[in-house]
Amino acid sequence: MKRRKPEPESETRLKNDTEICQQLLSRYSASTAPQHSHLLATAAALRSILTAESLPLTPSSYFAAAINNLSDSKTLDSTAVAALLSLVSIVVPLIEEKGIKEAKVKEAVAVLVEVGVEREGVGVGSLSCVVKCLGVMILGFCDLEEWDSVKAGFESLIKFSIDKRPKVRRSAQECLEKVFKSFRSSTVVKEASKLVFSLFKNYMPVALTLSESRIFDESKEETLSKLEHLDVIHMLNLLKVTVPYLSVKISSKVLPELVKLLRSEFSVLTRQVFQNIEAFLVSSSDEVIGPQEENIIDSLSGYLSLGQKNPVDTVLYATTLLRITLDKLRARGSSSWMSIRHKVCGSAAGLLADEATASQASDIMKELINLYIDPKEIVINESQSLDDASQESEEANMVKSTCAVLENILNSCVGIPNEHLLGVISVLFNKLGDISHLFMKNIILKLADLMDDIGHDKPDTNHLRNCMGSAVVAIGPEKMLMLLPISINPENFTCSNIWLVPILKDHVVGASLGYYMEHIVPLAKSFKQAGRKVKKSVIGQDLQAHAHGLWGLLPAFCRYPVDTQNKFGTLTELMITSLKKYSFMHQNIAVALQVLVNQNRSVMYSKSDGSVSNGNTVKDSVSECQNVAPYSKKTATKNIKALASCCSELLHALVDIFIDSQSGKPSYIKDAIACLASISNSSVTQKVFMSLLERFQFVTGEGEFQQPKNYGDELVEEEVHSLNVQGKDVHRCVMMELASSLVVGAKADLIDLIYNFVVFIFQATDVTGHCEAYHTLSRILQEHSWFCSSRFVELTDLLLGQKSPADVATLKNRFACFHILIVHALEMNSEEENTKAFLMLNEIILILKDAREEARKVAYDTLLFISSSLRNSSCTTSGEAYQRLISMLTGYLSGSSPYITSGAVSALSVLVHNDAEICLKVPDLVPSLLSLLQNKALEVIKAVLGFTKVLVSCLKAKDLQNFLSDIISGVLPWSSVSRNHIRSKVTVILEIMIRKCGFSAVESDIPEKHKSFFKTVLQVCFFSKNIAFSMWFYFSFLKHFD
Repeated sequence: MKRRKPEPESETRLKNDTEICQQLLSRYSASTAPQHSHLLATAAALRSILTAESLPLTPSSYFAAAINNLSDSKTLDSTAVAALLSLVSIVVPLIEEKGIKEAKVKEAVAVLVEVGVEREGVGVGSLSCVVKCLGVMILGFCDLEEWDSVKAGFESLIKFSIDKRPKVRRSAQECLEKVFKSFRSSTVVKEASKLVFSLFKNYMPVALTLSESRIFDESKEETLSKLEHLDVIHMLNLLKVTVPYLSVKISSKVLPELVKLLRSEFSVLTRQVFQNIEAFLVSSSDEVIGPQEENIIDSLSGYLSLGQKNPVDTVLYATTLLRITLDKLRARGSSSWMSIRHKVCGSAAGLLADEATASQASDIMKELINLYIDPKEIVINESQSLDDASQESEEANMVKSTCAVLENILNSCVGIPNEHLLGVISVLFNKLGDISHLFMKNIILKLADLMDDIGHDKPDTNHLRNCMGSAVVAIGPEKMLMLLPISINPENFTCSNIWLVPILKDHVVGASLGYYMEHIVPLAKSFKQAGRKVKKSVIGQDLQAHAHGLWGLLPAFCRYPVDTQNKFGTLTELMITSLKKYSFMHQNIAVALQVLVNQNRSVMYSKSDGSVSNGNTVKDSVSECQNVAPYSKKTATKNIKALASCCSELLHALVDIFIDSQSGKPSYIKDAIACLASISNSSVTQKVFMSLLERFQFVTGEGEFQQPKNYGDELVEEEVHSLNVQGKDVHRCVMMELASSLVVGAKADLIDLIYNFVVFIFQATDVTGHCEAYHTLSRILQEHSWFCSSRFVELTDLLLGQKSPADVATLKNRFACFHILIVHALEMNSEEENTKAFLMLNEIILILKDAREEARKVAYDTLLFISSSLRNSSCTTSGEAYQRLISMLTGYLSGSSPYITSGAVSALSVLVHNDAEICLKVPDLVPSLLSLLQNKALEVIKAVLGFTKVLVSCLKAKDLQNFLSDIISGVLPWSSVSRNHIRSKVTVILEIMIRKCGFSAVESDIPEKHKSFFKTVLQVCFFSKNIAFSMWFYFSFLKHFD
């Protein structure tokens, strides 16, 4: 086997301010590769020559010396030539702009061309160096405004651009594109374009022959075996690169010739011709494209007419080119784009049935539908037939033909159509909207047949269901049910189109409440009645389930209904009746009310007010809601008024269900109550709440809360005639849970009533109802900031007067109140409020030391919430308040109790982990904590070491440098203590500092007596991670300790 000659080193960027030979020696002296040895020897020889002639050792001097040696390349062997070319490619980019005189540039180009073109046996790598050098020299040292300056190099790049060797060819084409792109002179562009056109014309006869030969007449390999045939391919690839930069005159000559190569049947040139056509369509002006548009369209249409007889990828490519042509025609205002639109849609649609092309064809079709179909241009009278409308309107005719194509594809499908075809149909539904029922009626019926045939419960029907859902969104449930009525056969009790119910549930939007009451409800009742008549229990159960499904469409019909203000009163009567009679409707009605309230409120408060509470939002189960035009604020305001006018009756009904519910309190009922309370007149809500308080005898006849009594004989006697103690406690919890739902939208009187009930609960019981009471109070504080301000002292006294709860859920709600009160106190900064905040903070710190992980997490989270609220507050004093929080926590560090001190350290660790910049904003923080390492209490030591680990982990390396000395002197004395894993904690801290700050920075602060321990840390840190690196690192620095 013949040994390959050493290839020159690829272009390696060195520094231009350091001697070249020295840089090469530093980089390659350890290499055993032959090409590196030859390169170094060549550089050293040239350096000797330059030194002997007293020339500067600059890149330009090395370049001149190398070119001088190459000028007599016939006397050099291939190895020497390769080394010289490699050196030239390295030094040329280092020469400063205009660092070579133009005359010398021409000489150098001539030398390089002679070596690259005329010399035989030059390797691929060497030729690549020649090409890159030519590109750099033209761009860096030639006058780009003068053709004579760039001509020789440009001609050479063109020759190399069709070289038989791929690496050389690609490199030359890349350089050629950069050079052509840099030309600004029209004269230079003109001459360069002529060269490209001349090459193109030379190959046109062979290209025409190849374009006429069908690929299956002979194998592709045989067709391309002739060198001239391959050269045509390379020429077309070269042309594609230069098309954007050709002069208008030359482009106008090239394009007609290129179109001649388009044939209706695939050839070996088809892909290259398509690529060039695309380059012209994308980059050339109408002056170039215009005269050839018709020929391009006819040729591409002819290619598409053969369909899958041509390779699939090229059919897709041709379709894409037609679409680009369509874009240009439409942008120019030409009327011919409408006729082309049919061809493009037809060809793209024809590819939807084939899995290999469906995805790309789908993208093309969706783009065409969205860009080129405008339903506003289609006007159809009720008395006018679709055929008549199509004849009168080009737009209608386009839609009709597109639907016909899609319908034919659907009819030809075996089984479920693929997701791409269904996706296109969905896009067309969404685009046409309400008029879809005219143009796409047959498609809807076909989709329905498919649903009937395959069954609606199969998992692979999702795309089909979504497609039907798009139809529902487009035409609405009324027209859909006219086309596909849901019915029941009274004789055999079979159901028609019942599969449509879950689709309606997911996709109905913008419908009519009246339609639901007048058509859906009676239909549901008919199913329910039929279920009672049927003898077979299984069929009866199915019919009952279908009835429930139809009733359950209520939330769907409440998504942006068009008649809320007119029909909600009637709907309220139906809902109240259903709440009392049908338990299965409870959730449907609750969700429907939330949807109605939240959607209208979101419109009312959009833009002008972003403070809408998100506590009771219900996500729409239909993504298409975003395509429905939202209400105007005026309409939404009227809708809310209609909803609010019926709140009293609905609240009473929902509250009764909530109170009387035996199996838990459904959250959806509570959320619905909260929604209604948020829009209801506060006095109405207050009456509802007060009536319940009276019903359960929590208030006297005068409206005052009953004073709590001891559970003695008197209490037992009283409970015998009313409720037992256990039942009373249950009602307290339920009422307090209900109260939390009434907070949003409540006025001062109702808030006072709820607050008094909270106080009553705290006074009446030791534990029962406290969790709900804390939650309700936190909701009041969140939603009504005025209450916190006006009752701060009273609130804190109330809370601090209660024992810290043992139950974690209650503790969480209690701390939620603390969170808001502490933030308020710190922002106000009065002595009394700071004292109260200090007391609340004290309880949080104590819980940080709790044995239960869940309780500790509640305390950690509360500290983070407080910190986040202060840092993100819009209050002008929030920065100072944040500092006061830190000061309060550091105040605990001097306490006498290790328990409290360690808790405070843990609290500061949490804050530093969340915001490490605290250490920089409060300079005394870290020294104060590290000074605690002189403490003898192990509990404090463990906490401080934990803080230190957080500190070194979270601080940036540059900031950590400021604390290195203090940290090292603080933690190292504890490295000898193995109890409670203290030694391992110190080790971890040092490991992190070494990785972040470097060995030297840490080692310089290590006292002599701890050097032995530091060696051990190095072993643990590095030997366990990367053996090779560790060995070098460890032994390199071992001498520092000897």
